[in-house]
Amino acid sequence: GRQTTAPGGGHHMFKALSSAFTRGPDLKADILDAGVELKHSKLPWRVHEAKRKDNGQPATVFSFEITPATTDSARSAACNALRRLKTLRHPSLLLYIDGAEPPPDAKAGKVLIVTEHVTPLSSWLASKPDERDEATSGGLAGLCKVLHFLHYDCSLCHLNVCIPSVFVDKAGDWKLGGMELVTDKDKSDAGGIKLLQQLLVRRFMPPEVVRDNSQADRVPHSVDVWSLGCLMREVYVGELTSPEALKDVSGLPKALVPVYQSTLKSNPAQRPTGRDLASAPALETDGVWVTNAMSELSLKDAGEKQKVLEDIHGKLERLPFPLLRYKVLPELLKALEFGGAGTAAMAPILKIGQKLTTEDFAKDIVPGVVRCFSSQDRATRFGLLQNLHTFATHLTPQLVEKDIYPAVATGFTDTVPGMRELSLMSLVHLVPKLSEKVVNSQVLRAMAGLQGDAEGSIRCNATICMGKIAHYISASTREKVLLQSLSRSLQDPFPPSRIAALLSLSATLQHFQAADLASKLVPAVAKLALDGEKEVREQAVQTLRVAVAKLEEASAKMSQEAMQAAT
Repeated sequence: GRQTTAPGGGHHMFKALSSAFTRGPDLKADILDAGVELKHSKLPWRVHEAKRKDNGQPATVFSFEITPATTDSARSAACNALRRLKTLRHPSLLLYIDGAEPPPDAKAGKVLIVTEHVTPLSSWLASKPDERDEATSGGLAGLCKVLHFLHYDCSLCHLNVCIPSVFVDKAGDWKLGGMELVTDKDKSDAGGIKLLQQLLVRRFMPPEVVRDNSQADRVPHSVDVWSLGCLMREVYVGELTSPEALKDVSGLPKALVPVYQSTLKSNPAQRPTGRDLASAPALETDGVWVTNAMSELSLKDAGEKQKVLEDIHGKLERLPFPLLRYKVLPELLKALEFGGAGTAAMAPILKIGQKLTTEDFAKDIVPGVVRCFSSQDRATRFGLLQNLHTFATHLTPQLVEKDIYPAVATGFTDTVPGMRELSLMSLVHLVPKLSEKVVNSQVLRAMAGLQGDAEGSIRCNATICMGKIAHYISASTREKVLLQSLSRSLQDPFPPSRIAALLSLSATLQHFQAADLASKLVPAVAKLALDGEKEVREQAVQTLRVAVAKLEEASAKMSQEAMQAAT
């Protein structure tokens, strides 16, 4: 939040003056609509769509209209909501961005609160039936944790835990808002609660508050735990019509019933803490585990990271897409780029990537992945090259030529054979996006070097690759380059390289002049028909058939041309 001076300071005086000369406070977001009423909220908040001025991202604005008819308690509660959100931070608390309130002596004006972009929980529940189970458990776990934070780290009571106080962000995370009644623990005695009685959602109040029993001031935070139990039931079953309905557990997930019942114990001291509730097995879902694991990933060593990322990869299918898209994916990309996660992060990133649109893949995944190509960590580059085929289609020619190919090219001379081989194989995906100039100079030079590599498998793959990229070599140099490459490979001592040369020749016959085929290539292939390796002999015979058929065509064409010339 912004720094403010003590009440009565110059800053407040300036705000009071400026508000008199402007249409409204200068917020960090532009309000885009007239807003809709926040359903079932005790205060008449309106919820607006907004856009942040600093980065253009969506935001939400809550507005409360103060008129001469507004009661002091309602005005005080609205201002309390602003001040509390401004000073509190927790992953499951509505994220405050900016806010404004009229001067204390103003008879009219608006209390405005700018937060991250969220949807009221009631709207989310109505529109997300497919994602409810996993996301709801995770949402409830988050509410348990934030209540524990308020109660034990901040010594506060919320006193307004209900569906209208909960919101959902784009990742599907639940955020607690509705901070109107937040009170210091030592002030939330029965008398303090009584003052707020007109604003409390009565059906969410436990027996000790409804009776104004003095027990309420001994464990005041237990009021929130009771209210959380009521919220659980409303989320799964529907609106509570009477306190008696709380006894009916039909409609609640079976595993959640003991947790739910523990929140509703008549003795406030026997109700669990938020931390107790959050650790209940019913709320420790895959989504909660993955979220926690990602937040702790940077603290783990390389071996532990690998294990955690493999476990995360195994759980992805069971998680709601918004959680993957907006929460897990950004953390994985950070781990890949800055956290030394290496190859282990690539698999889950690309698995999530399969669910993205082409535009989102290009916007969210490609930039982080591209930066990793220049990584000094060999494991990271190894993982990128292994998975290049899954995202190569999303890369632009400019990106490939400027950033990716230069980084990949360093692998052609790597001391580790596996890195040389993967770098070579990546050319099949990169060459179609490279300019003819780069292909004819840099790529062909690299290929020539790799065809003379000490490793037979690399020479073999270089020959296969040459056949696959032949189409992208300029016509003026293509035949010469192929002729040199294949002539060399047909004599390679490594049998798979000879087979690769025969297959490449069959695939690129259309690029050769009949004369070169007859005088240079067919004789070389004919020798391999008597090779010491059976597989080489068989492939040589097949390649000869194709080559001879090509020569027959050329011969017939010559005869036809001769006849035409004679006539």
